[in-house]
Amino acid sequence: MIDALPADLGNRLLLCQVELGLRLLERLDASVPVTGAWTLFSGYPFARARGLAEGPDSEWMLNCARHRLWPLRRRRFWTMALHTYATVPQRFRAYRIDVDSGHAKRIEPTVLPHRFDVYDDALTSLPGFSTVKPVWAKPGTYRLFDRRRLTSVHVPGELCSDDVPVGHDLATPTTTNGSPVDIPLCELATVARWMDEKEEELGLGSGSWVKRLAALRLDRRTPGGDDFRAHDVLRLDRLLHLVGMVGAGKSTLMTLVAVWAVRQGMHITLVVGDVAEQLRLTTLFRDLLGEHTAAPILGNTTREQHAQRLHRRLAARGAPSLFDHHDEPAFDELGTACPLDGLRDSRPALPLRFIDAPCNALYGEKPAPSLATSGAELPYSRRHRRLSPQEEDQDEDLGPVRCCPLWNRCPRHQPSRTAVDAPIWIANPASLVQSPVPKQLNPESLRQLELACLRSDIVIVDEADRVMMNLDTMFAPSATLVSKGPESWLDQLHTHKIHELAREGRLQLSEPDVVRWEAALTVVSGATNRIYQMLISDADLRHWVDIDNFSSLSLQGKLLAEWYPAPETSTQDTVACEEEVYEYDDPGDLDDPDVRMPECAPWDERRAEVRALLDRFADDPLGDHGPYGDDAEKLVAAIHDLLNTYNQRGTRRRVHTVLELLLEGSPVARDADWSDRAAKRLEFSLLVAALEQRLDRLTYLWPQVEASLRLDPVNNELVRRPPLDYAPLVPESPMGNVLGFQYLPDERASAADPQGRVTGTLRFFRCAGVGRELLLSLPDIGGDRALSRSGPHVLLMSGTSWAGTSTRAHVLAPVGAVLKPAEEALDAVRKTVFSTCFLYDRHHKPISLSGQDPSTRPAVLREMIDKLARRKPSGEQAPLESELGRVRDPDRRRALLLVGSYREARAAAEQLNDMSRWAGRVRLLIADDAELEHALSGAVSEPAPLVGTLRRGDVESLADDDEAEVLVAPLMAVERGHNILNNKRQAAFGTVLFLARPHPRPDDLSLSIFAINDWVTRLVRGRRAPDSRTRSAFDDLVTGASDLDHAGRVFRREARAEWGRLLARRYSYSALTTAERRSFAWDQLVTIWQVIGRLVRGGVPARVVFVDAKFAPRAAAAMAPVPARSRRADTARSSLLVNLREILAPYFDSSADRTEFADPADAVLVRMLYQPLYDALCGMKELR
Repeated sequence: MIDALPADLGNRLLLCQVELGLRLLERLDASVPVTGAWTLFSGYPFARARGLAEGPDSEWMLNCARHRLWPLRRRRFWTMALHTYATVPQRFRAYRIDVDSGHAKRIEPTVLPHRFDVYDDALTSLPGFSTVKPVWAKPGTYRLFDRRRLTSVHVPGELCSDDVPVGHDLATPTTTNGSPVDIPLCELATVARWMDEKEEELGLGSGSWVKRLAALRLDRRTPGGDDFRAHDVLRLDRLLHLVGMVGAGKSTLMTLVAVWAVRQGMHITLVVGDVAEQLRLTTLFRDLLGEHTAAPILGNTTREQHAQRLHRRLAARGAPSLFDHHDEPAFDELGTACPLDGLRDSRPALPLRFIDAPCNALYGEKPAPSLATSGAELPYSRRHRRLSPQEEDQDEDLGPVRCCPLWNRCPRHQPSRTAVDAPIWIANPASLVQSPVPKQLNPESLRQLELACLRSDIVIVDEADRVMMNLDTMFAPSATLVSKGPESWLDQLHTHKIHELAREGRLQLSEPDVVRWEAALTVVSGATNRIYQMLISDADLRHWVDIDNFSSLSLQGKLLAEWYPAPETSTQDTVACEEEVYEYDDPGDLDDPDVRMPECAPWDERRAEVRALLDRFADDPLGDHGPYGDDAEKLVAAIHDLLNTYNQRGTRRRVHTVLELLLEGSPVARDADWSDRAAKRLEFSLLVAALEQRLDRLTYLWPQVEASLRLDPVNNELVRRPPLDYAPLVPESPMGNVLGFQYLPDERASAADPQGRVTGTLRFFRCAGVGRELLLSLPDIGGDRALSRSGPHVLLMSGTSWAGTSTRAHVLAPVGAVLKPAEEALDAVRKTVFSTCFLYDRHHKPISLSGQDPSTRPAVLREMIDKLARRKPSGEQAPLESELGRVRDPDRRRALLLVGSYREARAAAEQLNDMSRWAGRVRLLIADDAELEHALSGAVSEPAPLVGTLRRGDVESLADDDEAEVLVAPLMAVERGHNILNNKRQAAFGTVLFLARPHPRPDDLSLSIFAINDWVTRLVRGRRAPDSRTRSAFDDLVTGASDLDHAGRVFRREARAEWGRLLARRYSYSALTTAERRSFAWDQLVTIWQVIGRLVRGGVPARVVFVDAKFAPRAAAAMAPVPARSRRADTARSSLLVNLREILAPYFDSSADRTEFADPADAVLVRMLYQPLYDALCGMKELR
């Protein structure tokens, strides 16, 4: 229809988008003002709350509209789109908008009168996938990149085949197509017997599937909804949230259901925690069901990393030679070789890098130059579209791109080809959400998650709470750039770069990418230092910047507002593609309640000129693509001065000159003080623009230099961007999608500074949606009412996905089923004992590792280990030795010592190993990525640890080590995912000692991401906690507003207030509010209970010892050799352990009113999940 409109009409796409939105409102309620339509595209249920969508037909219409109109979900975008629409000649428009009332009146257009039929079709059907058909290379010579240099390869005719790979069938519905699936436990028992028999027949290790299935019990929610009762059928109907006490057998159930589904002719997708688990399950299913029955869904960006991890694990198991690894079947799924490499015309000394493989990048002859352009762009971006790093790097037109003709036979793409016919897919969250489906298989552009939902009858998500956290961080990646102490990301990166360049005599600088990456890092470091210099000593600047949330665009907006005041939020003068709207959304782009149609000010034209000038500078602040031949050159010169010139006074004078240039035509009265303040603000804004752009370059070039500089890909958090494909599926962040920095002052250090200087932490974040909503919407993905097609049945499983007011782990889907161990095993687990082992320094003060300054923490840890493990001069046993003696089962007489990091684990393990009692009895857990010659990933110049090591992926093998009595590990490394069992299939550890209180890093921005996402998901579902700070529930908020537009503004205002509060709060236990401490306690309950879950596997009790005095500081002081004078009991405010007990207590109170809980079944549920934990807490004499 767009093509039928005159080409000279302007933005024809925008006209159709606006009219589609107006048609949606007309069908919902024609009396609603059109100014609020933007709320309907945001992903939040404004229409339902307002009474506009009262049935499935209306909800489906909103869903279809959102898929097409999500770029207009910002209030200002929609307002500007309406303004642009009003300028279209009347004969082409189907609506007349009354500016005063905000209502739209439908008129019959003289051009394309049938357009409403098209609009109505669009509101009842989902848009099709965009397509990119692969063009295969024919025999001949092609160009490709090798380390960013063009080289050539000759493709002979015998390698080119007409065999096109068979792709996925996207049209045929699944076997069940939404019909409920009943899985009788008796049928699973039949599957378990078959699996045991098959394993015995094949000579495989016995999985004991019959025994494992017999050890679990299934309860389902009763029809009344307030209880759970035993049941022998697992029913899947859209979404089922199944929880189970840790060790109840969820992994067993998942495996049995997968085999059962295949035998029923269904397709199933399993989502597990990591690649190691993917490969293990793939091998298991292929052994049992056949070679091509299971396929791992693996991402390409980390393929090399996972292959290296596997090599390291095999080497640690006693096979140091790579020649001993070729029989490992997992390498078939991790292929990295390129068959075309040997056909290159040159004879290179080095093989083609993995990232340079020309799977989709063989370049043929250059095309004839063309001046034609195409594509509709939306007129609501703030600046000229910033070139992507890829576009900036492309200096010439390389010609038509072709796909490698060997793709259908290439070993590295074997998993993708196997997945076409395999009935079982095994994925991890990142590979499923981020990885695209190869266009060689399907021309449709879609992600693996979309494909899985289209093709699968069942999707099982293991550890659903962890997956939810992963999704939150995927859609809101963040990183701490600079902080005080040795853990600063930018400082570590600089140190690593210097070490690597020195190690090789700077030979790496012969590679252009390394030179550019190093230059980008230099600018990032220099700009950061200048930003710190200004923020540390200038309180006025900190206030103006709004240090909780700033970016180059927000600062630019502040400058323009000061220099050229506007009566309203300014309209935008340039255009952008949708990708930039999604990925570079502007935190300063506020939905101001006073936004109106444009008005005129005398200086409007000059303001637009200055904005355009600042936009050009922000896109290229260091002049890489200059000269520009205008005043942007002076801004570029100014930033070079700021970064490179010693004479700050001279630099400030030149900035003043630039400022005067920008202020020509400004109506603002100014004196010397105003000019000095404005110059300083301009300086700061220029530095932030340079930092922002060079950070983008740094992260883009990271994969290109990983191998040369031995960079850890895991540490490149900033490279992650939320996939644009999910924009119609994931609600935007409640405060609006934002990109920016935060400067978090260090209050303790600043209070101690005699000059009042304020140092702090610099953090970066990019929020583009509420990731956890994707988990809850899985049953709807792949469904299409127009095609009578339903989405998959989804089973969410975890032992801790019901977690009260936890902002990180609580999954809001109602629990429908509970998995329990057999009563005998449950009785044993209930015998779990909690105790303390507080240690004291020579002054009789309790020792605590938590909360220590990074500079003193190592010394405190050394003292703690010495007091814990060294025998006294009298020969009396050390506390650690005594604790091991309390483990009655000799097959479980091992201790797990938990500290805060891999670095602390190494220090503690080496100190233990130096003691004669523990020499040779200690093992250190190291990361899978740790180099063979040393234990710490990313560490430089460190010798190998002086203690036996165990890689995280091999931790299950510890039970086979007869010499090991103690494993020292970071707490978060053993929280989930690995079962360490002895030959009785019971937990190999009998006791765990917490040497540090679990507490996330206070500067971890993901804590604020989890909290704001938890806040909004509870709000829109009416699940607000009684002590929430929100004034009203979502429905009340919407119905209390005058119209949709007002409701959207109120919602956005509350969300921004909450986001600002979360960014500014001091995240330490003692400083949290009562509500936040309860949420914190639930968060840590999940962590502690998951760790304990490693020790109760097989139905055995655990011993849990809290060593850090911060767990119960008053009790620790009272138990000191010289007790404190004050013997006050610990409270929830002082002690995490007391807080844990108190948050659980209401659910164990028999007199409690069930209606007080969010769900009437909550009390029953908590007792089934956390009874052993609560009993153990109540049994601690220290807390009475």
